[in-house]
Amino acid sequence: MIYLHHYDASLFSEKIRVLLGYLDLEWHSVEISSVMPRPLLMPLTGGYRRTPVLQIDANVYCDTAIITRALIRHAEAQDRLLHDFAATRIAEWADTQLFRVAVALNFRPEALGAMMQNLSSTDIETFQKDRAELSKGASIVSYSTPAAFGYLAAYLDELEATLTGSSAAYLFGSTPSVADFSIYHCLWFLRNNPVNRELLASHGATLDWYRRIGEFGHGTRRNASAEAALATAREHEPVLPTLIGEMPQHIEAGRQVTIAPVDYGRIPVAGRLVAANSEELVLERETPETARVFTHFPNAGFEIGVSD
Repeated sequence: MIYLHHYDASLFSEKIRVLLGYLDLEWHSVEISSVMPRPLLMPLTGGYRRTPVLQIDANVYCDTAIITRALIRHAEAQDRLLHDFAATRIAEWADTQLFRVAVALNFRPEALGAMMQNLSSTDIETFQKDRAELSKGASIVSYSTPAAFGYLAAYLDELEATLTGSSAAYLFGSTPSVADFSIYHCLWFLRNNPVNRELLASHGATLDWYRRIGEFGHGTRRNASAEAALATAREHEPVLPTLIGEMPQHIEAGRQVTIAPVDYGRIPVAGRLVAANSEELVLERETPETARVFTHFPNAGFEIGVSD
C-alpha cells in the first residue's frame, strides 16, 4: 500500500504526485503540516524532516531522488523514466540549482506576501522560524532577486529552444523522463505564485510541454490518516531491495550508522545499515509506533557516519 506524506503547496510533493499520475498508481494521501512538529511522521523517518516522504507498507523513502526510484521499481517502469546519464543529471540540476532559483523568486518580498496573504501573523512567524531551523548549517547558496531572474531567463530560453527544435513531446523522446518531472515541479512552484505566474508567458513551447506533464494528473488519490499509515507499517514486514554494486564508502552492512543530507535539513537518522550501493542506502530501524521498518535514502547528496 502506497502512502505519500505531503502537503499540497510543497513543490517536491508535486513532482511525486504527477509521477504517481503518470505511472497510474493508486495511493493514500496523508496530509502533514508544512512546519514541525510532525509527531506521527517522525517514527517512520527517524527524524528526517524534508517533504515529501513515501511509504510502501513498512518501507519508507526519504528524498524525491530515492522516492522516484522506488516508484519506478514498484511500477516496473525503469525503461520509460531512467533514460541515461543526461536525464538523471538534468533531474539533479533541476532539484538543486533550478529549485534554488525558484525559491529565491517566490520568497522575494512581493511574491512571499502573495503566498502568505491568508495566513495570520502568528502563522507567518511560525513558518519563518521553521524554515530558519531547516536551513540551519546549510551549505546551499541563496540568490539575490536579480541573480535569480538572470538564471531563470537563461534557463527558460534554453529550454524553449530545445523544445521548439525537437519533434519529441518530452526532453528525451516520446515518453517523459525523470528530467521532465524535476523541471516541471520547479516551474509549477513559480506558476502557483500569482506574482510569478506570468514568467513563462512568452515561452509557448515550454508552456505546451508544461501542460502535457500536468495532464498526467495525480493518479488515484485516497485520503488516509497518519494513524492508518503507522498501523500499516506495524502490520507488514519491510522488504529489502536487491541492490547491485558496492557502496563507495566501503562501510559493511550490519554497522550502526547515521545518515543526513549534506545541504539543508541536516538532521541525522540513526539505524543499522542493511543494504547499500552507489544509488541507495537502507537503514533498519524499530520503534513502538512502527515496529521494524526499512528507511531508504539516496547515496548522492547524503553523508553516512559510523556511530559505533
